Amino acid sequence: MKHKFNLLGLRLLVLSLLVAWTLPPFIGISHAYATLQSRSIYILTSAGGANTTHTFSFTFAVPVSVASLQFEYCTDPIDGVTCVAPNGLDVSGAILDSQTGQTGFSILSESSSTIILTRPQALSDTALNTYQFSDATNPSDIGPFFVRISSYASSDASGAYDAFSSVAANISTGVNINAEVPQILYFCSAVTIPTDCSSANGDFIDLSSLLSNTTRYSTSQFLVGTNAPNGYNVNVNGPTMSSGTDTITAQTPPAINKVGKSQFGINLKANLTPLVGAEMSGGSGNVIATYATSNKFAYTDGDVVASGPGPSDIGKYTVSYIVNVPSTQPPGIYNTTITYICTAGF
Repeated sequence: MKHKFNLLGLRLLVLSLLVAWTLPPFIGISHAYATLQSRSIYILTSAGGANTTHTFSFTFAVPVSVASLQFEYCTDPIDGVTCVAPNGLDVSGAILDSQTGQTGFSILSESSSTIILTRPQALSDTALNTYQFSDATNPSDIGPFFVRISSYASSDASGAYDAFSSVAANISTGVNINAEVPQILYFCSAVTIPTDCSSANGDFIDLSSLLSNTTRYSTSQFLVGTNAPNGYNVNVNGPTMSSGTDTITAQTPPAINKVGKSQFGINLKANLTPLVGAEMSGGSGNVIATYATSNKFAYTDGDVVASGPGPSDIGKYTVSYIVNVPSTQPPGIYNTTITYICTAGF
């Protein structure tokens, strides 16, 4: 019995020696490396399949010799796990736009999922490093993906890396926002418009008795504004004043006020003779030349009296009317209806 016990003890000792001999090779397959810190990836556009810019940033935890950097896009961040490239990803045409911190790199090689940068070997420091790549095509699948970043003392990312970490990004569905700016033409005419079209007031002007020794005059107003790219035109429409077959002469070309003459005219200016009217205010429109001289009046049915060359805020125009008659003017009730029509160039 004592002999058998010794034999068993010997067998256990041999087994222990075998275990001790097989462990060191198993432990020896890994190597020590530094971890990259303060790491991130910024994607300018996170839509799937978008051609965009990827910017990486990180710091080295400890100084290491760096001659190359590898950026490897994978569906998994874990070192040692086979890297499977995300569907649709393509960085084979990426361009290194900028670099800070550890600089002097150029692109050594690119594939659809890997970028390798190279430079002459130099010792890193702990400052923040950034690398911006344009013309990168995002993965097509919605969800996360990862980029494994590693640094090497070799110039071509061969051999064991000295620093390693991963960054995570996400492809998301964008929020679509739709809106429309409608075509806008804001226009109204009235005897008075104190503020805006909601305050427009009156559509009748009473000039009382027409006498050969005095000028009758009054005003009306119109507002106009538009977002039309080609601006707007305002036309005046209507005949001169008449009573049956008797008429008052429409003034052409523009002329000064003529007391005692047959004359019907308008302008869109502030006048001294007679003291009537006001300058255009607001907006970016213009009075047409025929009606843009103070103290001169004209009238032709269908004329454009104001226009804007492009989009304009709301502007206010004041139209001045003058009426003169000679002593021989036939009696009667003289009237006319003047209509202002605004058209926009959309």
